[in-house]
Amino acid sequence: MQNDIIKTLLVDDDEDDYFITKDLLSEIKRANYKLDWASTYDEALKIIARNQHDVYLIDYRLGEFSGLDLIRTAIGNGCSVPMILLTGQGDSEVDIEAMKVGAMDYLVKGQLDASSLERSIRYSIKSKQAEKALRISEKRFRDIAISSSDWIWEVDEEGKYTYVSENVIDVLGYKPEELLGKTPFDIMPEKEAEKIKEAFDKITTRKDNIVDLINWNVHKNGQLVCLQTSGVPILDDCGNLLGYRGVDKNITERERAEQMLRQSEEKYRSLVENISDGVLTTDLDEKILFANRASVKIFGYLLDELIGMNLKDIVIKDELNKVNRENQKRRNKEDGQYELTIVRKDGNRRRVFVSATPLLDNNGVVLGTIAVFTDISELKEIEREKQELREKLSRSQRMESLGILAGGVAHDLNNILGPLVAYPELIKMNLPPDSPIRDKISKIENSAQRASEVVQDLLTMARRGRYEMVPVNLNEVVETYLQSPDFFNLKLKCPTVKLKVNLDKNIPKIHGSMPHLSKVIMNLILNAFDAMPHGGQLVIETKCEYVEKLIGGYDNIDKGKYVILTTRDDGVGISERDYKRLFEPFYTKKEMGKSGSGLGLAIVYGVIKDHNGYIDVKSRVGHGSDFIIYLPVIEGSPDDDRKEVVDIRGCEKILVVDDLEEQRELATSILSSLGYNVTTVADGRRAVEYLKNNDADIVVLDMIMEDGFDGLDTYKEIIKLRPEQKAIIVSGFSETGRVKEAEKLGVGKYIRKPYTMQILGKAIREVLTHEATNVKKVVRN
Repeated sequence: MQNDIIKTLLVDDDEDDYFITKDLLSEIKRANYKLDWASTYDEALKIIARNQHDVYLIDYRLGEFSGLDLIRTAIGNGCSVPMILLTGQGDSEVDIEAMKVGAMDYLVKGQLDASSLERSIRYSIKSKQAEKALRISEKRFRDIAISSSDWIWEVDEEGKYTYVSENVIDVLGYKPEELLGKTPFDIMPEKEAEKIKEAFDKITTRKDNIVDLINWNVHKNGQLVCLQTSGVPILDDCGNLLGYRGVDKNITERERAEQMLRQSEEKYRSLVENISDGVLTTDLDEKILFANRASVKIFGYLLDELIGMNLKDIVIKDELNKVNRENQKRRNKEDGQYELTIVRKDGNRRRVFVSATPLLDNNGVVLGTIAVFTDISELKEIEREKQELREKLSRSQRMESLGILAGGVAHDLNNILGPLVAYPELIKMNLPPDSPIRDKISKIENSAQRASEVVQDLLTMARRGRYEMVPVNLNEVVETYLQSPDFFNLKLKCPTVKLKVNLDKNIPKIHGSMPHLSKVIMNLILNAFDAMPHGGQLVIETKCEYVEKLIGGYDNIDKGKYVILTTRDDGVGISERDYKRLFEPFYTKKEMGKSGSGLGLAIVYGVIKDHNGYIDVKSRVGHGSDFIIYLPVIEGSPDDDRKEVVDIRGCEKILVVDDLEEQRELATSILSSLGYNVTTVADGRRAVEYLKNNDADIVVLDMIMEDGFDGLDTYKEIIKLRPEQKAIIVSGFSETGRVKEAEKLGVGKYIRKPYTMQILGKAIREVLTHEATNVKKVVRN
């Protein structure tokens, strides 16, 4: 303060005191004082109001007023400059009263010297400055506390509130005075209070700061409020804990948003982990960063093995270029959908459909790929089977059409050939033995006979021939042909073809027609010899086995026990193009007229189908062919020659109800070829309408139909119209409760798709002829 000028005002009605005070101030070397004088109460008030001084020295006696009155009035008017009361004699009561009204010090004039005066002034000014700074600080603190959305608090060493800012009412609904003396744990749910108190005790034991302690409190209205608490310890000079001072921030909305976000993340994580599709995230180099559980199942690797692998190591080499192209699309922020073939850990291949999208950071920078993998291996297999079904259906329809054509042609040819076969014999009877034209007539007769045999082949191929079905040992049919003149002549023509015969002597009998089965053997052997123009070996085998599926897959088969005939050659083989048309009549790779009529394998097909049998073919170009015939064995005793074969043909009216056009066409093709009169409708309601005005000997009902009116619903409506209506249920699914209910209502049979001609034909014959027992028989393919 040495260089400062301290402006001082003396308020005293005695001018001598003014000069005495001025002399004392001049003795003070630490500061420069400028002393002004006011002799009356009113004058002093006016000067004080101008606020031009650093300190006021006020005499106790001022006429009718006292110095205490002046101090009280000046402070009341807003004066904040320090005031020192001067009196002529010491009086403790005046001293106390001076302090009460706001004087900074009390001095006795008779005891006053320069040193005591300087000390009092210096003390008063500094104290007033500190007081002012404290007021400013308190005001700043109060303004912050009021303007902040957070609330400020202090607690003692027991955790009881000693101070609570006013805006606590905005956070918790309580007034500050309602919380004083309580602890924070008093306004928390019980379990939350236990948890937070345990944490608080640990913090206070170490005298640590409270840093972002999340705690739930109960608002005065009963709602939960989430607070984020931060605070510092209050310590005395010895480091003893006196309490804590801190702030509580209302983070209820943020916490609930975070909870919702966590719940959402958990929901989507659960969704990702539980969907049947695989989900992968990869970086830009196709390194796998994340995989869900379905990916483990699809790829066959453990999760720990899958993470860190490169997708390119799982995809087959032929499709790596596709992976690279798709990777570039992701880098360009493009989505992609494509198929890949992956190799599982066990070596098996699976076909997957991939839907991929770029993985972006918050700034839109591509980090990698998020991809969903759907295992479509089964779908691909179903598509393949559907395609095979379409091809078989097309082949069946083509064969049926050609058969109908051939049957009609054969009928007309038989009428034409009648005279040609009969008249040569009558003409020769009227010719002399040495007639020169007798030989020519014989040639006409032989040619007509051969033509007649071709017509019979056409009828056989058209499946319009007459069959006398009896128990037959297939070995005998084979051996009979191998001992025939026809086979002897064939061997003479083809001496380079060797024959190997392996016939199982224990095969059971089948129901068959000896002449027709002999034609099958003959045509298979002729076909094999023709396939080996430069020689080779023909193997003929028979055996009996239980069969579930054909190896070559040319035909479908009903599971069961079969006598199997195989002819195996090592000839030229059959191309894929020819394989699909193998049994079509007149389709041949041989020169027409030199190696037969093109009916050989068509006859084989027709005869085997008429015997409720199946044909399978295995062939590789340049490695020969296997023709495998499956003929069902006689059920029961193999020596029971009296058992009759089940004839699956008929002529009754059949209504087929199915919502799939392919199934309707298939059923029509099968049943028409068996002689039935077939009508089809696309749903159950149309079936009911049809039967209101038309008859059907039997209804073939699909169980599952798309419009919500299934086979059971349809049958219920049908029996309201026709209580005795016979019906069969077909379905691609396993037997359900609705199927069983339909059987209880009177449905005669249930068969499962895909069915064969034999399955459907047998079921229809059994229901129509009442041969089905009350024991339910589910026929499966």
